[in-house]
Amino acid sequence: MEQLKIKLLLGPSESRNESFQLTCIEFLSKLGEQLGREIICADMEEVSKQSLPIYFVASGGAESGFVNCYTQTKEPYILLSTQEHNSLAASMEIMGYLQEQGLRREIIHGSFEVMAKRLKVFLRVAEAKRKLNGMKLGCFGMPDGLAASGANFSAFSAACGAEVFMIDTKELLQEYQRGGYCENIYTESLKKKKFDRSEIERALNVYGALTRLIERYGLEGLTVKCFDLLDKVHTTGCLALAILNAEGIPAACEGDQKSMISMAVLHALTGQSGFMANPNSLDADKDEIIFAHCTLPIDMPDHYELMSHFESESSVAVSGDLRPQKLTVFKCNDTLEKFYVDRAELLETMHKSGLCRSQMRMRLEKGVEYFLRYPISNHHIICKGDWKDVIEEYFT
Repeated sequence: MEQLKIKLLLGPSESRNESFQLTCIEFLSKLGEQLGREIICADMEEVSKQSLPIYFVASGGAESGFVNCYTQTKEPYILLSTQEHNSLAASMEIMGYLQEQGLRREIIHGSFEVMAKRLKVFLRVAEAKRKLNGMKLGCFGMPDGLAASGANFSAFSAACGAEVFMIDTKELLQEYQRGGYCENIYTESLKKKKFDRSEIERALNVYGALTRLIERYGLEGLTVKCFDLLDKVHTTGCLALAILNAEGIPAACEGDQKSMISMAVLHALTGQSGFMANPNSLDADKDEIIFAHCTLPIDMPDHYELMSHFESESSVAVSGDLRPQKLTVFKCNDTLEKFYVDRAELLETMHKSGLCRSQMRMRLEKGVEYFLRYPISNHHIICKGDWKDVIEEYFT
């Protein structure tokens, strides 16, 4: 794993004490063990090139050294502090200086475990911002009959540096007619399922068409107006999107642009596949909600089968089963000024006949009021694990 380079700040007397500097290196070595990443001291030129510059305020008297160099990096200013040599006191003095200027700042202090946990959050957020800056997202068609799921591309680009653009669905249909797709573990798994082989092949040709267009346009995420596929070539995008999400390409359906943006942000922050789903029913007394959709990242379930697509009762869709576990539910708007995130406990996956094919019943930590009073449109994104702290830090 890449080294983490930090700027060591010392007081005048400690800067001449080689023994003390070795103690600092030992401290960073122990912290690196908890972090799972080697930490070394480096000069400002190297530190400033990193996605997250960190300052190690190792002793009292280090304040002037920080003031002389901090303008070479941008906020947030992360101050690493020990429990000795007036390190914390010096860090607090620096915090006061930054506070007076209205700059974001935080002291990382405590046990090695506590410090490493917090640093991991900051590092994930910094890396996500780097990934999103310059990311290309493609929209194949406008939102499919959705009233509030379009996006202001310029606003999103201004917020994070990503580029979003439209691609005519005619190109997708033309690529589909060419036929063909690259075999991989996901296509092989799908073709082993008990389902009409011709329907699977048609759906996988959508995957092949999208992969060629992803390469042509350099896309790192997309959304597809999938009902156009049903109308024109009598298949769905369910399997294609299930594979692409598993491969690390955030892929939304129904032409939903806000969901595509949310999936891209979530993947950049967590590295996890995102399940774009409809809230179908909720129980305010139990803080429970049921989500469902006909596509599910193929790497997400413990087991899955293939069924017909719910709305059309044709083509092919994914019906997945997951064991009870911790999940995160997320959505953001196009300006990144509004977001929703909550921890969830998956209670069960279900197979009701009146819902889309992959169904999850879960209990939300904050309850369900948000969904009834101020939801960010319909679809929300679900991923495995607890990522609430990382997501909240990104939007801070």
